Amino acid sequence: MNIEQRKCIRFAVQNNAFAALGSEFDKVGKVNDISQQGLALSYLVESNKAGAYRDFSKVDIFLSRNGLHLHKLPCKIVYDVQDSKSNNNNDIVKRRCGLHFGKINKSQSELLELFLKNYTTEVIK
Repeated sequence: MNIEQRKCIRFAVQNNAFAALGSEFDKVGKVNDISQQGLALSYLVESNKAGAYRDFSKVDIFLSRNGLHLHKLPCKIVYDVQDSKSNNNNDIVKRRCGLHFGKINKSQSELLELFLKNYTTEVIK
């Protein structure tokens, strides 16, 4: 039995929300849900590289349609696992990654609040 450890409400996001880890956007994926303290994203990777990732400490969040971009939010990876719905027989696998935000500055906090108010679709229970 898993015990819920999140302290903030999670929200589903619009389909055009993405997150990128690393200074050169080494890992990019679709944001699945987001809260004031972190997010979950899904991304694709070659199956032979699935376990290999660097210790990313910054994430960029952006919307593909309107140019909203949250730059370099400090974060740490909480988990990075293969999606249970991913097909193991392909060379490409889908993974799910959870991030916890670190200490963010005032402008980042304001943009995150704007994102949560205007670009999420529903509360996830």
